[in-house]
Amino acid sequence: MFGILYGGTFNGFVAVSLAQLLPERGVSLERESEIAALILTASYVSFVLTPLVDCGLPRRVWAMMLAGLAAVCLGISVPLLRAAGVNGGHGTGTVVLMLLLFLGYLCNQIYTSAIGGMVPNLISPAKHGTVSAWMNIAYLALTGAGGQLAVWEVRHLSVRSAALLVPLPIVLGAVPLLVLREERTLRPFAEAMRQLFRDLRATVHQRSFLFALLVFAVPSATFALQNLFGGMIGDFHADGLPPYLSVGVLFTAGCVVGAALGAPLSTRYDRRLVFIAPAMVAAMVSLVMALLPHTPAVFVVGMLAYNLLAGINYTATSALVFQIVGRDNPLSATQYSVCIAACNLAIAGTTFLDGKGSAHGGAAGSLRVDALLSLVLGSLMLLLVYRFGGGFPRPPVQQD
Repeated sequence: MFGILYGGTFNGFVAVSLAQLLPERGVSLERESEIAALILTASYVSFVLTPLVDCGLPRRVWAMMLAGLAAVCLGISVPLLRAAGVNGGHGTGTVVLMLLLFLGYLCNQIYTSAIGGMVPNLISPAKHGTVSAWMNIAYLALTGAGGQLAVWEVRHLSVRSAALLVPLPIVLGAVPLLVLREERTLRPFAEAMRQLFRDLRATVHQRSFLFALLVFAVPSATFALQNLFGGMIGDFHADGLPPYLSVGVLFTAGCVVGAALGAPLSTRYDRRLVFIAPAMVAAMVSLVMALLPHTPAVFVVGMLAYNLLAGINYTATSALVFQIVGRDNPLSATQYSVCIAACNLAIAGTTFLDGKGSAHGGAAGSLRVDALLSLVLGSLMLLLVYRFGGGFPRPPVQQD
């Protein structure tokens, strides 16, 4: 049920659909990366508003309203795609599209934080790795397949039909909220905010939480190239690939397998290690893609490997956050969103830098920048965590 709820349709439109649809309308890879990075700012400023879902109304009611708002914003964005291509993506239409997608992504991010905040109260700690895997399998599958489906709908259907169908998975994915039981006591907004700031002050003295935020915020394991692969098709001469090898399908296949592998890895090993190590291996994949001849085969194999490693990382991320938030936490959604915001800040920043790299070598430039960040910063973070973060202890899988 949590896998269904934690849908990735909106993220798929930003990460997969825009990367293909905007270049078709004359927008460069560098400009597309700037647009994506600006929209993704919603993913790390959302924690300021997330305390709303920890008070007032039940979390599932907040989640249903937020899902509806996100769907409306996504539907309205579809007709604006044509205007976004004016002046190479620098016109008024692009600004309106970015603002609308920013608002929708903000709603979607708070929605996913509300869902994530429910997990520690409804799922036993021993199952956190498993539920994290299922949530990420569903999220990543809808990001890849849903994003590619949106591309097909925009290309082949009327604007009105596409505007109705593209956001439909968001609405359908929220249906289980109707039967999900309430999992915590409500509290007034003012009290929730006071408690939030008390908790944030207290975390200054909690080394584990600070190290977790540091691991998340440093751009060592962002997998930001997922937001740009669609714009690299031309560089790798992969325009003629069959549909079953499209960007969305490769994204989905790699990420789903990786997310499933992430469950046993997150259960057996320190989740910080499982968060960082796959990104360093993915950096090697990026370097190989940059150095080898840019052929469709290199693109397909590289995307599959990169996204498989990303899936492992995503499962470890969710499982680590569940471990940090803990059970019976009245501000679980808020603290969940703070951790995810740190991750998303790193992702948005790296997406921007990867795009700048494309100005110096096209796709190869982006691949080299992404690899350099992961290798250098990943090595540094592993050293810091090992030296000051208590080594790599196993997660508390036996906790009742």
